[in-house]
Amino acid sequence: MTAAGLDGVILESEGCRLLGGLYRAAGEGPRPAVVLLHGIPGHEKNLDLAIALRQVGFHVLYFHYRGCWGSEGDYHLGNLVPDALAALSWLAAQPLVDAARLALVGMSLGGWAALAAAAEAPQVAAVVALSPLVDPRRAPLSAEAAQDFARSLHGTSGEALLADWAALPAISDLASRLRDRPILLATADRDEYFPPEHYFPLQERLPQMEWVRFPQADHLFSAVRPGLRHLVRRWLLDRFVDP
Repeated sequence: MTAAGLDGVILESEGCRLLGGLYRAAGEGPRPAVVLLHGIPGHEKNLDLAIALRQVGFHVLYFHYRGCWGSEGDYHLGNLVPDALAALSWLAAQPLVDAARLALVGMSLGGWAALAAAAEAPQVAAVVALSPLVDPRRAPLSAEAAQDFARSLHGTSGEALLADWAALPAISDLASRLRDRPILLATADRDEYFPPEHYFPLQERLPQMEWVRFPQADHLFSAVRPGLRHLVRRWLLDRFVDP
């Protein structure tokens, strides 16, 4: 029987070492597992979600993309999906993981990365996107925010981040590769970056998506974390754990 715990993890993406950790769930046999993706620059890592999911039987891997929080390489938004896919492959190869029950959970830019990576990875059985960017054309990054983010990242600049952001594909353009996947979208009505109308086009393109709005929440769900944990935990349990 696997004991609950936390292991330091070093995985590789295109020759760069990425740092992270694996929250191991207790239990017999391979368990469902989640890759947890943070946003930019990643001050909110959502590790309360990792602990909540571990408590109900999910292994959870969090990691840092190239160029941030000690991971090797230069930070570049074009690396987010390859790094997420490398993490997913590492997790699927672990003997304690049931590779048929894998999910991606991401917040903000990490929510965009979760959806975009799932579009390239049919083995992803479910996606949870928390206040995600879904269309950079409808939510451009400000120069002030780009400069602020760049100070916490290696090998980039505010100008480079602005160009990277503008080049990201809209999730609506990837919708044909996501229609067979269960998706939970959780958003905040007081989001200072992505207000509710940011998501209306996505709702039309992904009719199977379940959309839950938190009326009193900010972008990071700061005041409603218990409710957010309950929602994510319950939604994933309903899809991955036998009754």
